[in-house]
Amino acid sequence: MQYADDYLIAEIQAGGGRQEKAIKRLYEQYFHLARTSRKKYRTLEEDDLVTAYNSAVIALRRQLLTGVFRGESSLATYLTRIFSNKCIDLLRQKSGSRVESIELVPEKAGDDDILQHLVQSDQIKNAMHHLQLLGEVCKQILLDSEYWGYSSEEIAERIGFSNANSVNSKKYSCLQKLRQMMTNSSS
Repeated sequence: MQYADDYLIAEIQAGGGRQEKAIKRLYEQYFHLARTSRKKYRTLEEDDLVTAYNSAVIALRRQLLTGVFRGESSLATYLTRIFSNKCIDLLRQKSGSRVESIELVPEKAGDDDILQHLVQSDQIKNAMHHLQLLGEVCKQILLDSEYWGYSSEEIAERIGFSNANSVNSKKYSCLQKLRQMMTNSSS
């Protein structure tokens, strides 16, 4: 079944369980991109294409939530462009040489843009590393609330806490620990 762009966008922006289901539907609806791109990106393995596709879906989700996607193209077209860029990034990493694409060259790119991207990428890796160290409960609470947009009530139900207040209290202590760990690692 094909889901309409408007439906998928609204469900993703709704957050929580609705977002999670919509991301799964979007993922399955356009997974053919990873399967059919083998001819176009011959030097990439099947796992590489799936990795690029996963990254593209995550990037699309983030752009839908932050308002970067303005609906000037279909989700399929937009996701295809992101996926193509992710594949080219992987080709660059594998070849060690420059692979150029018209789609990748911004109209006006400054050194600050590139530097900002690298800093953000490094911060995300650092945060994910520290989330793993915090343990499963903290990791799930923080990802469910901050990444997936679940409410405290939904999180309490998902992980077996007695109520939303318990989740909020645990979330606060997890955030404090995460901040402390990240502060200590940057000094």
